[in-house]
Amino acid sequence: MSAKLVCHRFDRWVMRHVGAARRSWLTRVLVPYTIAGTIGLPWLLAGAAVDQAERVAIAAGLAAVLANTVKYLARRDRPDHLPLLVRPLRSSSFPSGHAASATAAMCALLVVAPGLAPLWISMAVAMAVSRIYVGVHYPTDVLAGVGLGIVVAAVPLIIAAA
Repeated sequence: MSAKLVCHRFDRWVMRHVGAARRSWLTRVLVPYTIAGTIGLPWLLAGAAVDQAERVAIAAGLAAVLANTVKYLARRDRPDHLPLLVRPLRSSSFPSGHAASATAAMCALLVVAPGLAPLWISMAVAMAVSRIYVGVHYPTDVLAGVGLGIVVAAVPLIIAAA
């Protein structure tokens, strides 16, 4: 079985289970959170809370720019497995820019405020999951976004260590 087919089956399986897991209380939490993530608001606020707004904004912004570049090249259609809980998006779905930005911001926050690691990780996971929950990304889009966010965050650390 090809890797593409495995990913496709995984995406469909997760989307089916997410649809069954939707709850009104969870929708009331995740929809506004994912919308706030469109402009990076959770990360700007978190960065400001630890007096590192610029560093966090740069990490999240760079990840968003790179994700949008890959989206342009990949041109993957958005899922149509679930009713959308947010407005339809025109951009490609792969990779998730929200997941990339959230992960890069989380990594920056882990460096500057490691004592709040459970909060930073929870925020990033919630953002990534919210993109599948609202119906605009496949799980593999989100996983690719997480990977991209890690790479974006790791490059400055690798350069600084050299």
